[in-house]
Amino acid sequence: MTKTKKNAAPKFFKPVFTALLAALIVLLTFTVGSLRIGPITITFNCLPLAVGTVFLGPVYGAILGLVFGLSSFFASFTSASLTTILLSVNPFFTFLMCVVPRVICGWLPGLLFQRLPKNSEPKRLGSSALSCALVTILNTIGFLGLMWVFFADAFLNNGDVIGKVGNKPAGNVFLFIFALAGINAVIEIILNLVLGTAICRALFAVTKNKI
Repeated sequence: MTKTKKNAAPKFFKPVFTALLAALIVLLTFTVGSLRIGPITITFNCLPLAVGTVFLGPVYGAILGLVFGLSSFFASFTSASLTTILLSVNPFFTFLMCVVPRVICGWLPGLLFQRLPKNSEPKRLGSSALSCALVTILNTIGFLGLMWVFFADAFLNNGDVIGKVGNKPAGNVFLFIFALAGINAVIEIILNLVLGTAICRALFAVTKNKI
């Protein structure tokens, strides 16, 4: 009986830990998940996602990415944000823009981490850092990329959308958004790189790679 219980613990650890990280992502999305400094908004949702995809693997990372994407989409109904503006233009494209990049940035870095060398502590630390940083990089590129594909015309030619963004001249709207997003991304990459790697290192040390 004791042996059975010991074997059951690792089996249920990943789903339970995934549920905890998913709950944290939802909590951050709908409460204090961002820090605004002037025009710059730093979000912390990618941090639990990065920890999950590195520590739990690509499958659980994709699940957490899905939770992140769905939370972001539904939050656009209740808060004033860029996605709220785009929601009024095309809800389906906004849904894809919110969800698809987050699933990918939860899955691909976890897959990369599995392929990277981890046969020593420095190598595992470096692999964790690279994978954690990649989460934010893919999230930023994917979100902005789909925004360009789906909503370029709205930003350049729709006067209502241009006005809601901040009365910027039509030709400069995307430059304005991309510049702010680039600054946000750099800060969030550093955040994931430092905190995400430290958390993953602690989790690997506590579980001794047996999970």
